Amino acid sequence: MWLLTWLLYFSVYSFLGWICEVIYCSIPEKKIINRGFLNGPVCPVYGFGALFVICIMEWLNIDSPILIFIFGGVIASIIEFIADILLEYVFHTRLWNYSNRRFNIKGRVCLLNSTLFATLALVLLEIIHPLIVGFISKFSNLSIILAAILILIIFIVDMSLTVSEVVNLNITLKNMNILDKLKKEFNKKELKPKRVRRLIEAFPQLEHKKYKDELKKLKSLIKESIENNIKL
Repeated sequence: MWLLTWLLYFSVYSFLGWICEVIYCSIPEKKIINRGFLNGPVCPVYGFGALFVICIMEWLNIDSPILIFIFGGVIASIIEFIADILLEYVFHTRLWNYSNRRFNIKGRVCLLNSTLFATLALVLLEIIHPLIVGFISKFSNLSIILAAILILIIFIVDMSLTVSEVVNLNITLKNMNILDKLKKEFNKKELKPKRVRRLIEAFPQLEHKKYKDELKKLKSLIKESIENNIKL
């Protein structure tokens, strides 16, 4: 039962992480941005980060706010670094790049974000997690099982749709490299531009290691369509 309970923790912290990302990215843009790799309101990297921080702090028996702040920032940064490497290796894409920020490591992590993660880790351990534990502890075993199954199904479906989006992005960029007139790409149903536009709008710093120039052209075309109110 503990495994299913931790799955609930993971889903809750993935959702809270998504809220943080949406607020952090939407305020500068003055519009709501679905800042998440998945389609749904979750950021799994926050879920994994939260669980790792909780487990390591409990394992090391750390309860000092200063140590929680330091270790939390380090752990979260390591997870973000690894996540960026995996995305680049598996999908040939980078969803973020901090190269223009001071004190960054290969553009994958930076001091500013690490400090924000450290602050979130402290809030998580001192305030949020005890509340979540108390809330979920009131659930019956049957409720935990049903909720965990439902969440797992939703995650699997969402992940499948997102992988399809990324694959379609690669197909779109590949075809843009072959055809002369870019705008004709958006008249071809098989390219499904709506499915790649969400990722590009959610991650303005999106990079593709294989189709760099084609991605720049695609971003430019999408920007042009927005300015001219053209529906893609």
